[in-house]
Amino acid sequence: MRDRGVHGLLDSFRPVMIWQPPVLHVRYPEDRDLHLNGRGLRLIPSHFCWRTPIALADPALPQVLAYPVAHPPAWAPEATQDRRPEALATLVGRTRARVLAALDTTATTGELARRLSISAPSASEHVAALREVDLAHSQRMGTQVIHTLTPLGAALLNGDLPPRRPAT
Repeated sequence: MRDRGVHGLLDSFRPVMIWQPPVLHVRYPEDRDLHLNGRGLRLIPSHFCWRTPIALADPALPQVLAYPVAHPPAWAPEATQDRRPEALATLVGRTRARVLAALDTTATTGELARRLSISAPSASEHVAALREVDLAHSQRMGTQVIHTLTPLGAALLNGDLPPRRPAT
């Protein structure tokens, strides 16, 4: 921002976002246009945002766009991560594991369905099952339902569960 101004800042977000004045194109799971109409856009770098930026779902609120920052290779969990997707799929089923992994970024039912190439009713059914065991949380916002991981869901997905205690 200091060296190249607003245009330089927005252009530095490639490839996640592409600045073609006056439009900021963002790789986002849902195809939509957001017109700021003179309102500002708050950009928030996020260590916990992966692959794609996340925008607020409510256009009436001030616009916020959280975007992923680069993660150093040393930050990723150890080699056990390589086996985690298969083990999770064995435990909860392949599609449900994909839904859980897709919730690493907040999504609506429609966004999940499009991301995973499954039907909206199937996405809704899988999220409901994850919600029943406290791995996902859903909240209605107007006509949409927003789904997120719970802390337990994030811990399961990331392999951060505490070690099993021996039986007493």
